[in-house]
Amino acid sequence: MDRRFLLGAALIAAVLMTVGFLGADRPLAEWVHASGVANARFFDWGLYALDTVSGMRFWIFAIGWIAIVAGAIELRSGRRIRLGHTLLTAGIVQLAALETMVAGKDFFGRHRPYEVLASGDWTQVWFAGGGSFPSGHSAFYFGLLLPLAAACPIRWLRYVLVAIPVYVVLARIDLEKHFLSDVSASALMVALYALFAAWLTERWLPAPKRA
Repeated sequence: MDRRFLLGAALIAAVLMTVGFLGADRPLAEWVHASGVANARFFDWGLYALDTVSGMRFWIFAIGWIAIVAGAIELRSGRRIRLGHTLLTAGIVQLAALETMVAGKDFFGRHRPYEVLASGDWTQVWFAGGGSFPSGHSAFYFGLLLPLAAACPIRWLRYVLVAIPVYVVLARIDLEKHFLSDVSASALMVALYALFAAWLTERWLPAPKRA
C-alpha cells in the first residue's frame, strides 16, 4: 500500500479542514445557497444512484464486513495475499471510520448548513443536536475507496477510485448537508486510519508473494 499516497491525502484533507474551521465554512455554505447551484440534479440524482448501488442507503456497515471476510478468505487460501491485505485493510478502515463518525455526530451535534441557513442563527451551530460533523458519506466512500486506491498499481484506476468520494463530498456540500470541514475531517480520519491499518496488516499478516 502506497503510504506516500495516503500521507498526501491526509495532508490535503487536513489543509481543507483547517481552512474550513478558520472561516471558509460559512461563506462557502452561503455562496452555495445564494448562487443557484444548490441541489443541482447532477449531484442530487447522481448521489442517489450511487448510494443505491453501493448499499449506502440500505446497509451502511455491510460493505466493510464483506471486505473483511473476503480479505480473510484470500489470506487463508494463500493464493492472493496482496489482494487479501488490501480487502482486509479497506474493510477495517471503513468500519473504524464509520464507528468514529457516529460517535462524532453524537458528541459534536453540529447543525447542517441548510438548518443554520434556515434559522439564520450562526451562534448555535455546535453541540446543538445536529448530525453534520463529521460526514458519514465521506467516511463511507473514502473509507472503502481510499485504501483500495492506495493499493492499486494502475495509476488511472487509482484516480478513478479517488474521484468517486471526491464527487460525493462535492455533492454533500452542494446539497447543503455538510460544511467543508465536515467532509474534510472524515477524509483525514480515513487517511490516518488507513496508514495505521496498513502498518498493522504488513506487520502481523503474511507478506505478499513476489511474482
